[in-house]
Amino acid sequence: MRRTVVSALIGWSLVLGSQGCGSPTDPESDLSPTLLERSSEVVLGYGDEVAVDGSVVRLAFGQVLSDSRCPVDAVCVWQGNAEVEVGIRAGMGPTIPLRMNTGLDPRSADWQGIRVTLVELMPAPRTDVRIKPEDYSLRLKLEPLG
Repeated sequence: MRRTVVSALIGWSLVLGSQGCGSPTDPESDLSPTLLERSSEVVLGYGDEVAVDGSVVRLAFGQVLSDSRCPVDAVCVWQGNAEVEVGIRAGMGPTIPLRMNTGLDPRSADWQGIRVTLVELMPAPRTDVRIKPEDYSLRLKLEPLG
């Protein structure tokens, strides 16, 4: 089911604006000190928010900030780059924006003992197709640090 860009943007602003009690740094929090027990991969559609299996971690696909990747049907001198913004939070805690790239650093970001890596931004660009924001999806890898 597709969402309109307006609802995706409104949903993202609600995710960014959400606050709650209990954070991983709050000593009275009921959250486990280990937010992520094992590595995991998730695929997010544009504007989606998901809970990571077996943890209190939630991820949201905020936006594609730029996309200059080389189209698959072209020959380019450079692969190009896309920059995305992903929101991450624990439970009902505040959402923290993370920015990652496909071709430049940083390709990953660390948060609360978790490394989030941008594995793939889909679809790959083509010379004859303009990608609409709602057509994007991304694959992320999450790994516990330490």
